[in-house]
Amino acid sequence: MAIPDVERQRVERAVRRFCDRVPVEIRSQVAYESRFRGNAVLLLERRPYFEDPTTIIEHPVARFVYGPTTGTWSLRWPDRNGRWHAYEGFQDVADFSELLREVERDPTGIFPG
Repeated sequence: MAIPDVERQRVERAVRRFCDRVPVEIRSQVAYESRFRGNAVLLLERRPYFEDPTTIIEHPVARFVYGPTTGTWSLRWPDRNGRWHAYEGFQDVADFSELLREVERDPTGIFPG
């Protein structure tokens, strides 16, 4: 089930603010982007490949999953093999912005970026 329209708009604004924190003058070197798919939002870091700066590479940073039955969010982190894992203590969170703050704060050093 997809994210409800009102919630999606709220999340889009929050993610846009998160992505816009990268200063404009360095966005050609590093930038953040989000992608919505079904009930999940993927946060990506984009940067030029060091051997070929014309090639842009993307690294998954975090994945936010909406629970349609509960109306809450959970936070996931990627391992080096591309598998996603639950981020402890951030399951069933009602306020999406709380998850973004945790990614930005990154007290465990687990989120790439």
